[in-house]
Amino acid sequence: MACLKDPDALQKEALKGALEMFRCSSGAVCLCDGQHNRMRLGLAAGTAKGFRPAELLDVDLVREVVLGERRPLVMKDPGLTLGSEMGGWRGLAVVPIAGPTRLLGVLVLGDLAEGDAFTPSDVALMTALGNVIAVAAETALVHAEFRQQIERRFSEAGAELARASAELQRLKTFNAELFQSAPVGIVVFDRLFRVTFRNSAAERLWADDRSILDAARRTDVARRDPEWESGLRDVVHMRRPWWAEEVILERPGREAVRLNLSCSPLLSGRQDVVGGVLIVEDVTQRVRMEQRLAVSERLAGVGRLAAMVAHEINNPLDGIIRLVNLAGRAGAEGDGERVERYLGEAGKGLQRMVTIVRDLLDFSRSAGGAVEPMPIQDILTEAAQAMAPAAEQGGVEIVVACDGELAALRSGSLYHVVLNLVKNAVEATPSGGRVRAAARAQGDALVIEVADTGPGIPPESLPRLFEPFYSLKAVGKGTGLGLVISKDLVEKQGGTLTAANRPEGGAVFTVRIPMATA
Repeated sequence: MACLKDPDALQKEALKGALEMFRCSSGAVCLCDGQHNRMRLGLAAGTAKGFRPAELLDVDLVREVVLGERRPLVMKDPGLTLGSEMGGWRGLAVVPIAGPTRLLGVLVLGDLAEGDAFTPSDVALMTALGNVIAVAAETALVHAEFRQQIERRFSEAGAELARASAELQRLKTFNAELFQSAPVGIVVFDRLFRVTFRNSAAERLWADDRSILDAARRTDVARRDPEWESGLRDVVHMRRPWWAEEVILERPGREAVRLNLSCSPLLSGRQDVVGGVLIVEDVTQRVRMEQRLAVSERLAGVGRLAAMVAHEINNPLDGIIRLVNLAGRAGAEGDGERVERYLGEAGKGLQRMVTIVRDLLDFSRSAGGAVEPMPIQDILTEAAQAMAPAAEQGGVEIVVACDGELAALRSGSLYHVVLNLVKNAVEATPSGGRVRAAARAQGDALVIEVADTGPGIPPESLPRLFEPFYSLKAVGKGTGLGLVISKDLVEKQGGTLTAANRPEGGAVFTVRIPMATA
């Protein structure tokens, strides 16, 4: 069997056996090189060691019988046919070694003992021997080719494995560098909430505990979210994300930090939950900047308001001073009627200043007031009833509409808003017009709309409508603080107050408040 896997051993065994079988002292195995039926000497014995197969195959008789007909050619005196090169040989046999589809080579035997000759039975045996050698050689070649293919594929697989290993190592290094370079903390934990990985940012920002739950207990997350622990457990057990904002972590010997936490389930390749990933973001500097910005905006607002207040009070004050001076002169002249008229006008100026100061006090105290719950239907109805005398006097109809059962509102604050909006709408609506105050639920918000059929709001005034002391009413009819106060009240409950013109005419003011804070 070893010969079947080794072409060289096969040649040696085949030549040795043939020499013994046919009583020859010389012989050779010539192999086809696959190019134009050319042969090369594979193995030789006896005087055939100097044998050149190309010259043998160039003989027409050999080409015709051996290569063409694929049968043995036997010569008693080869020197007569082949020339001097084989002249010393006694008898010659050229046996084809042919497989099913190709010529593999030839077996050359000769130099018989004196008096011997190849018999017909030798020729038949040579034919069978050639076929056996061909099968064995074909098998040996297949083994050799198969071994070469296996070795080549192993080599290619080894190279590919080396490339894949290098790429895997590169990706591992890249991922490790990516995680370590991330500006946010990344904490990975298993189903038992045991920490299995933390990047460098997490080591700096997050408590060094083996349990993610123990680390969270070191923060004030309970103040932010009383149900935080069940929420964090649901990440693993229910596949629900969890988050908490501006959690404070006290660090011994270091400054406390504010953190935004967000946690998501960690899934395996089969989409099974194997743990969770906690993202820790340091928002300390951002919160500080937001606080500083808020202070700056408040200070800027105070400055603008102070300038507006000074302007609004200075105007009537100048008039009062002039009127008092005129009253003094009239008194010196003994003109009591003029004194009374001047002092009356000065009193109107003082009343204007009192109104401004009262509205400013309302603005400064707008966060206060009673907070007892009051049904929205009652708020709209009472605001309409409060404005009913003015509406009747102006020939304006007030309509109240409320959808279904709505949540109660904090009457001390939003009643003031609705009343002010209804008052403005009645004053802006001409005789024969209508004001509609309506409330409805929209998603998770409560929406209150106060619409009128008046002339609407000039487009150039819409951007300035909520500025302090900006008013569309006639001089002396309003301070321009009502809408400012109303907007502040709504925003302090997490809502919005907006104004727009209706396509069919008139204006509409919309209050939108989250149900949770209403």
